[in-house]
Amino acid sequence: MAKISILTKRSVFLIFLVSSAANPLFASTIYIYSASERYQEAPITHNDIQNVLISKGLENSVAIKKSQAVLKSSQNSYSKLTHLSNNPKLGLSKKKIIEAFAKYALFDKECDLNSYDSVVGFVQSINPKLSDVQLSAIKEIVKL
Repeated sequence: MAKISILTKRSVFLIFLVSSAANPLFASTIYIYSASERYQEAPITHNDIQNVLISKGLENSVAIKKSQAVLKSSQNSYSKLTHLSNNPKLGLSKKKIIEAFAKYALFDKECDLNSYDSVVGFVQSINPKLSDVQLSAIKEIVKL
């Protein structure tokens, strides 16, 4: 009976030793990226909105005027547009944002990216139900 318990103790020890040695071999590498590295997309420009308007049938000159008029001029409007599309809390794709701005341009609406109410209205045109997390993300973007 004593031999059986010794073999059992040895086999348990051997199993523990082998599993401890093999465990790092099976572990996966964890990569930590910041949110900006995960969602790197090209910035949204007036040309993107213009191209969508042209694809909908507008003439080139009219599309240029409408795409430039949709955004009130500000120095950091391009960075705010990029933050809108890259923010993981909002979950908005670049394509949806461009389509929404093209619709705004088509109906001659303006979107002031320095105004919280204007940006909330714009985001609600894409996603009608906004959570508190999304509203706080919009507030952060407007403050930039």
